[in-house]
Amino acid sequence: MITTNNEVLYKKLLALRTHGIVKNDNLYTNSKAFAGAFAKADAYPGWYMEMQDLGYNYRITDFQAALGNSQLQRANQGIERRRSIAETYYNAFKDQKFVKGQSGVIEGHAYHLYVIEVENRLELYNFLRTHHIYAQIHYIPCHLMPYYRNLGHKEGDQPKAEAYYKHCISLPMYPTLTKEEQEFVISTIKDFYASK
Repeated sequence: MITTNNEVLYKKLLALRTHGIVKNDNLYTNSKAFAGAFAKADAYPGWYMEMQDLGYNYRITDFQAALGNSQLQRANQGIERRRSIAETYYNAFKDQKFVKGQSGVIEGHAYHLYVIEVENRLELYNFLRTHHIYAQIHYIPCHLMPYYRNLGHKEGDQPKAEAYYKHCISLPMYPTLTKEEQEFVISTIKDFYASK
């Protein structure tokens, strides 16, 4: 689902989601005669449509649309909870020497992820999993994916992205994360580094 207040983008997306096909007399580029009209003055036939761009079949089902609408009604509540979780993480880690960087508190941010940068990331990741805390790594540098490597990209091309990738770990971040669960995540991370 995409939301936008840009009318030009909206119309483009409508076409792309249906194989790039438009059904609008004002947008057609082929002649009415080609379309099957009897004379120049006749309208385009009712069946006529044009594929004007290479598009996709991105029409969602009615069930998916209903689910999306119900989720949008709760979106602000979820974003506020994510911001609260982010602020708690920030305050818990802002003075910790083992943290090289973190997402921080940013006005207007929706906090899809909350990331800290640390040494011993793999050990921390595995330690958290032994405590049933499922952190994740976001993201592997795109230019080092096989598709882009096959186009000639290599390690060293994007040194900042590569350095970030070696240290980043995304902490649990979702609106239903309880305060107790978040405190467990924080204390478990602190325990891991206290033992180093």
